[in-house]
Amino acid sequence: MNKYSSKAVKTAATVGMSLAMVLSNAAPVMAANVTTDMCGTDIEDKTCGRTVLNAVLEKLDGTPFAESNMDNGLEVKDAAGNKISIYEAIAKNVASLTAFKNTLSYSSDEYKTITAMVKFHDAMVVLFGSGYATTEVSDTEFGAGIIKTVLEDKDGSALTKANLTKVKDAKKDAGEVIGSDFLTLVNQAQYKLEDALNIDEEDFDEKLANFYDAFNKVLENDLDGKATKLTAAEQAITGYSEDVTKVNLSSKSAVKARINKIKDADDYDQFKDEDLVISLIDAYQEIIDSIGNISDITTTDSYKAYNKTKTDDEDKTVKSFISALAKGKVNVDGDFVKDGSTTATEEAKAVAKVLDSEQWAILKDLKEEVLDSVWKFETTKIGNYYRDKSEFNSYVSGTQKNVVMNNIPGFLLKVVDTETGEFGYDYLEAHMEKVADALDAVTKDIEKLTPANIKASDKATLEAAEDAIYELTEGGKYVKNLTSKQAKEVRKAETKITNLREAFDNLGTTNVAGWYDMGNGNWGYNNEDGTPAAYKWVASGADWYMIKDGKMLRNTWLATDGGRWYYLDNAGKMVTNQSVDGCWINSYGVYMSPSYNG
Repeated sequence: MNKYSSKAVKTAATVGMSLAMVLSNAAPVMAANVTTDMCGTDIEDKTCGRTVLNAVLEKLDGTPFAESNMDNGLEVKDAAGNKISIYEAIAKNVASLTAFKNTLSYSSDEYKTITAMVKFHDAMVVLFGSGYATTEVSDTEFGAGIIKTVLEDKDGSALTKANLTKVKDAKKDAGEVIGSDFLTLVNQAQYKLEDALNIDEEDFDEKLANFYDAFNKVLENDLDGKATKLTAAEQAITGYSEDVTKVNLSSKSAVKARINKIKDADDYDQFKDEDLVISLIDAYQEIIDSIGNISDITTTDSYKAYNKTKTDDEDKTVKSFISALAKGKVNVDGDFVKDGSTTATEEAKAVAKVLDSEQWAILKDLKEEVLDSVWKFETTKIGNYYRDKSEFNSYVSGTQKNVVMNNIPGFLLKVVDTETGEFGYDYLEAHMEKVADALDAVTKDIEKLTPANIKASDKATLEAAEDAIYELTEGGKYVKNLTSKQAKEVRKAETKITNLREAFDNLGTTNVAGWYDMGNGNWGYNNEDGTPAAYKWVASGADWYMIKDGKMLRNTWLATDGGRWYYLDNAGKMVTNQSVDGCWINSYGVYMSPSYNG
């Protein structure tokens, strides 16, 4: 939608500013133009630039310059102690600021801030002239620069679309910093130009839609690899003839020509800031970027790693390891053989059995950096089955196709399961994710568990680790997917899981009622039916012990629902008549917390 098409907005922005005022020759009222010097004499430009920047930034107090506003009256002092606005300080020291900027890194915040300042200044000069920073803005006067830009000739000969574009571009560059008073003047000039050029707000949207639809029709056919037939009206808008031949999407120059055709259209300047038109150019630019990104597949980091990186087996790179698969030289057990032919499904299964995590990481990078750029992974469902519709993207060159077809295993690009629509790559990904989950189950997930702290609620975690260790050790379906380092981790985890199982079984399967020794100073306590006590105080002689999840608590503070605090020592006994952590505990074993009122 055209943001200036609302009559209400236009009316509100021009209240008190009659057309006669706009067209008058009255000179603007200017503030006293005091010659300012921010730095004193004999100071290098770059040094002065630093001084000016620091003074402005100090006044902004952390607010980015682009979010500042001329309405706010921010002032700094010049060398003589006179107060001037931060925008006048910038305007009078642009050369110094630029000199200082040239000493800075392109990526530094200071460089970016000065760039924003100079961009704002240049835009204001276009709109109001070099004296904008000292102009008194009123409802009855126009800045000299804006009158010159819009109404150079009072007979209207200067009222052109180029002038309108100049005003709109400068307003955009000035951003929010321009402030409401100056923005009102700019809007007034813009509306005057639009009226003079017969740009009717009411049909702006319709004209924009027609402009977009005509060029988008060409774009959609370009993406589908088709020619385009245009109506007479569409030809008038686009400048194309009736038949627009299909474009070669692997040619940067051909795609750029499409962008240039949009920019050369008669109404482009009027619509160029609209999102719809920007989206057209962005779509073509994305194609150009894609061509650039894969212009030479063999130079990408992922392709180099695929061809050169050796993992556990030093004699084999990822490419050499699976290259036989593309030639049908591997059986479903993953063993290399001299003869035989295999299907894409069999190849995927064979690779999944033997690919380790390092090789998978390299293959995954190759898919994301190269294959996704050149290949369309696409299927269509017919009944209960999926049909493979994948193919090279239309902008891929013949050379790029040859690199892929001669070096990338074909099964990765093909559907290997017609019932699910899985490609060979999808099959590998799903398998390797299961391997990663299994490794997590026997390492990260049980990292904090020990035979001493395992409890009944850890049952699911322990069982998941046991299932995973089965698949990761001899006879399991993931054992060949491990690197040497991972195999060592699994052997270590296997011992730990055995110990955890033994401790867990002692928690829940013992039939002994009451106390039983868990080792390492830990004691368990079962109810009369032999099940672990969930949460209870247990007396032993004159001493009291707290049981939680079947295990005696030790060396810890215990808070009860009533607000009482107790401390259990290393033997698990409730402490009485002594100080712990600077807190006195009474003869009942209670430290009264501040929230307790008993």
